[in-house]
Amino acid sequence: MADNLMELQTIRKDLAAKARTLDQVCQDRSLLWQRLGWDKHQVRLWLRSLPDMELQDGEGDDPRYRIGLGAPPTDDLGETIARVVEALGGPVPLAQLRTKLPPGLVVTDPMIRAAVQAHPRLSLTGPLVRLVR
Repeated sequence: MADNLMELQTIRKDLAAKARTLDQVCQDRSLLWQRLGWDKHQVRLWLRSLPDMELQDGEGDDPRYRIGLGAPPTDDLGETIARVVEALGGPVPLAQLRTKLPPGLVVTDPMIRAAVQAHPRLSLTGPLVRLVR
């Protein structure tokens, strides 16, 4: 799961550097989409949900996507989760954590679990995300 999250972050970085068509994004990472079980329509939805996404030729069948030049650097999901858990002052149930993440951040439970497992200051105990001290 952590590999999938890292690949999604790499795609965001690539789109910040260079515009890509939907077909290019789908073809370049076909194994990722297969692992996630996403078809072309789901990839399009994910791309459109990214903050600061610029859509070129949006009316066509194969639009070009690019992260805006003024976009802030991609924040690490694990670090975002750590800040939320710290602000809430204790262990947070996974379901509640998803609702406390910043607006516009589209994540799934498996993505949250992978980010928690990959982060040195976080642990997952049952359904609770905790800060490791």
